[in-house]
Amino acid sequence: MTTSRAPYGVAGPERGELLLDDGVVLVSDIYRPLGEGRFPVLLMRQPYGRAIASTLVLAHPSWYASHGYIVVIQDVRGCGDSGGVFEAFVSELADGARTLEWAAALPGSNGKLGLYGFSYQAMTQYFAIAGKGSVRPDAIAPAMSSWMPRDDWAYEGNAFRLGLNAGWAAQMARLTAARREDARTYAEIAATGDDDAALRDLLASRPDISHLGKWMADEKDYWDAVSPGALLADDPLDIPVLHTGGWADFLLQGTWAADAAFRRRHRDSTHLVIGPWAHAPWNRAGGSTDMGADAEFSIDRAQLAFFDFYLKGFGERPQPVRFFDMGRRRWLVLSGRPEVSGADFFLSSSGLGAAMVSDGRLLGETGGEMRDTFVHDPTRPTPLVGGHLGVPQGFADHGSHDNRADVAVYTTLPFEAARFFVGEAAAEIEVDTRSEGFDLCATLSLVAPSGEARVLSTGYARLEGGGKVPVRISLRPVCVTVSEGFALRLSLQGAGAPAFEVHPGDGPFASVPEMARRPITISICHGGATRSRLIMPEAPENVA
Repeated sequence: MTTSRAPYGVAGPERGELLLDDGVVLVSDIYRPLGEGRFPVLLMRQPYGRAIASTLVLAHPSWYASHGYIVVIQDVRGCGDSGGVFEAFVSELADGARTLEWAAALPGSNGKLGLYGFSYQAMTQYFAIAGKGSVRPDAIAPAMSSWMPRDDWAYEGNAFRLGLNAGWAAQMARLTAARREDARTYAEIAATGDDDAALRDLLASRPDISHLGKWMADEKDYWDAVSPGALLADDPLDIPVLHTGGWADFLLQGTWAADAAFRRRHRDSTHLVIGPWAHAPWNRAGGSTDMGADAEFSIDRAQLAFFDFYLKGFGERPQPVRFFDMGRRRWLVLSGRPEVSGADFFLSSSGLGAAMVSDGRLLGETGGEMRDTFVHDPTRPTPLVGGHLGVPQGFADHGSHDNRADVAVYTTLPFEAARFFVGEAAAEIEVDTRSEGFDLCATLSLVAPSGEARVLSTGYARLEGGGKVPVRISLRPVCVTVSEGFALRLSLQGAGAPAFEVHPGDGPFASVPEMARRPITISICHGGATRSRLIMPEAPENVA
């Protein structure tokens, strides 16, 4: 194959305008390589002001332009300098499809078109395809995106992600208020301070500036209309794709599901990279933890190689799958997503699994019937530590948190030989409670010989009904080699503050003021006929 030439000089940004049929003008910044000939176009559509251009995690657009691409960064409807009214997701199908037609025909374009961008900017790629215009992109690179936003963004285990959702809604509402020069609304948002519940109530009552009320109404018709996975269910998905995700990213399940959908249809042109990252930053960070020099990986270089191959015919076909192994702290190159089998680790204790870190065990077979009982106290709710929504985020040490008596802890014996786990984990737990409803939060950790318990994955479930209740908590995908001498740990708690609203005890949330919240006694039942267990996705170690 031919190879790419040395970097170009870059001109721009120049202003580009697209007039839509309804009279709205969408505004873009266009960066051009200085050189003879025609070039492929890379397009990003985003709502935060086009100067930002995903530079929270990606290289500046001029870097991509210097490698022989016309780069277009567009303000979506109602954002930045573009006209119209912003409503999360709603206009992105029609506007995105029309923008593909416009971008592919820009002066200097050779007709080849790639899409890239992170988070919301990744979703706009799916929406532009779902808009079914006359132009389809030749390659896309969605990084950390939602596929079914009801279940992989707004809710988790039917619990509303309060802190995350209120925070992003406030960000977009502030941008809207600033754009309208509405100082009063801007000040009202600021006045809520760190009170996520107050922020939620304010924004839910203001559909003119926020989508939050629709998210809380939780209506199926709304979600179907804004879910890429539903909108593209019948699409051939015959577009080369590079998905980027992070093991501690709050949208990981969206990335995982989108990759699976593309991979089922066109395996050879579907590529996946998942690093140790939270939503941001990337590079060598595992959330709040520095993962070391071996974790460094340039997504910008990976995206450039991907686009060079599919849009220019340069270089070699990108690797199918690159995963960062959180146990060995190194990158793996795989031929695909490995076939796995479920490895069961059964909960066991003498009844002090919450009171003592050393009492609870994860065993290869079920033990005698027993229960561990703790109390969720709404006046001092158990915080969420590590993972995709905890503080600190990512590969944080959960060890001191496990010493709380409102956290039930179960740990394997140190492994006698290394085992490799990759894919979606789960916890199936039988709970006994008198409360009409309760929450259960699960944390999976890698325990080192030193005693550090580094968070690999978390999951959350909100349940209705009392008595004995079977609970399945979907933990997020993992990639970890548990080396000889290391162990796995499952920690269970009755809250995940402040990421999730504190469960009030008896009664639905809307009917219980904060001062009426009541403690919830939760018993984790295991052993005998009660097969409470951790299910790990085990793959042969030689696949890595």
